[in-house]
Parts: sequence; structure tokens; C-alpha cells
Amino acid sequence: MSQRVGVVGCGRWGSKHLRALGHLAQEADIECIVACDVHPMALARIGDDRVLLHDDPYTLVEQFNLDSVIVATPNETHYELGTMFLNNGVDVFLEKPIATTFDHASLLVSTSIHQGKTLKSGFLLRFHPCIVDARTQIRLGRIGAIQSIRYSKNVQRQGDDSSHALDTLAIHGIDLAEFLLDGQTPLRISEVVGSRTSCALTLEYPNQVEISIDVGWEAEADVAELEVIGRNGRILVQLQQHEKYEVLKDYSAIQLVQSNHTPLEAVLLDFLRPDSVSIATSTGSILRTIKCVEQARLQLTAQGRSKTRELKR
Repeated sequence: MSQRVGVVGCGRWGSKHLRALGHLAQEADIECIVACDVHPMALARIGDDRVLLHDDPYTLVEQFNLDSVIVATPNETHYELGTMFLNNGVDVFLEKPIATTFDHASLLVSTSIHQGKTLKSGFLLRFHPCIVDARTQIRLGRIGAIQSIRYSKNVQRQGDDSSHALDTLAIHGIDLAEFLLDGQTPLRISEVVGSRTSCALTLEYPNQVEISIDVGWEAEADVAELEVIGRNGRILVQLQQHEKYEVLKDYSAIQLVQSNHTPLEAVLLDFLRPDSVSIATSTGSILRTIKCVEQARLQLTAQGRSKTRELKR
């Protein structure tokens, strides 16, 4: 069945959603793509004749008879827009975080269940071909039992003034830990330091597994890396590379990976095919991750600005 899809928020990340949908149009049987943004300049920059334009999210679904909506707006708008679209009877893909509080995230999940509509979020690293393959290798015992995981995402660009690095960047590391540890949740946050723009936190999991996450904007250099340390070796993934990663034991081996889609294309294809077998983050996992982020943010705030160590880049 053909689909009609809207993208709300057409800035830096929303424009990537539009390009990904264009690449998936035939495979996902997308009949119509509508770009929606309240800022005329954002719409003017799209420059794709195949994409329809609209400037009001509140009339979007009815006017274009949409089946699903992707929301890539500022974090604080996700709850209101997500609730509205679910109540309008469409499937919703909310960029992470789906809400900035656990209570709002829980209400969104309840609304999706009540309306019988799909609710998914932008945890695209679960669909990174190297991470998918590495997870298989870990399950096969390639590096032994996991002892620790290190996730780094630091970028030179400036962050959104309304966003927190924990909500926007660190949340990926927390979700990857749950993905690689097969649904385990952290026992405690042993440390969180930094500021709104750059943070580091350490999470303790069962079996003495430790997760270290280091994220931030305005860094000296771009770093996007996942390292999984096992009892008998380690795996190193450079996240900007989708075709290969490194397995280090007594020697270094390059593991080659093939994929027909980028991580963003793969997570959107999963959303547009709700009846297929999925490795996407479940709603339960989304809630656990947001709860962890909320606790880390509160712990950081409770330390007070004078006691908070600003990370050096």
C-alpha cells in the first residue's frame, strides 16, 4: 500500500530525513512527501520538486491526508507535536528524545497504544551496519563477555541553544548499551560531569560492566567512536564508516560489512514497515533510556555550577 509521509522541521537534520525518504520512495512505496516548517527560509532551501511544501503542522495531516509523520523539531516541541499527530490518527517517528521528561514520554507511549498507532524514535545507530555486525560477533563470543563499553560523540559545530548534550548526544550511547547488553538497564549512574554543551557520564550495569559516555558540541575535533571491550579482545567502530570496523585480539583484524542503506535510511524503512521484524528501540527501552537521561541531568544540576567540571576539549 502506498504511503503519504510528512516531515515536520526541515532544518539541518530534517533535511536529511527528506533526502533519505527520497532515496526510499520506491522501496517503501512512498506516494507523497510533504515538508513542513514554520520558517519560510527552511522550506525555500529544500529545492526538490518532488517534495510538497507546507507551513503549518496543525493542518498538515488533514490537508495532505497523511499516513505518517516524522518530527525533527527542537526537543521541547516533541511532546506537543507527537501527541497531536498521534491523536490525528497517524504513525509518528519522533526524533530523540521523544520528550524531555519521563512523564511526557510515558504519556506519548500511552497515547500511541490508545490510538493504535506506531510510535518510534531516531535511534539510528542500532541500524549502523558495523554495529549490527559487531553485535552478532559479540553474541558468537568473538571477544568474550563484555566488560566495558565506551561511546564518544564530539562535534565541532555549535549545539542548539535549547538542547542539552545529554538529551541529544549521550542518549545514543545509553541506547547502544541496552542494545549490546540485550536489554539490561543500568544499576546506577556513578558519575556525571560537564555542562549543557559537553558531558561525560559513567553507568554501572550488572556483572560489573561499566559504560563510559563522552559527548559534546564545540569540540576541537570531530570524534564518533564506539569501543566494546571484552574478556578476550575488543571491537572498535568509527561511526562515520559504514563498511568496516576493527576487531583487536592478539592481532588487529578488519571486519568488512555490506549494507544497502545508511543508518538513517534503515531506521526510516523500519518505521515505514511496522509489520516487519524490527531491531528498533522498543517503547519500553525508549522510556528506560529517557529515565536514565533525566536522572543524569538532575544529578548534574544538583551538583551546582560551581562544583561542575567543564570538560576540556
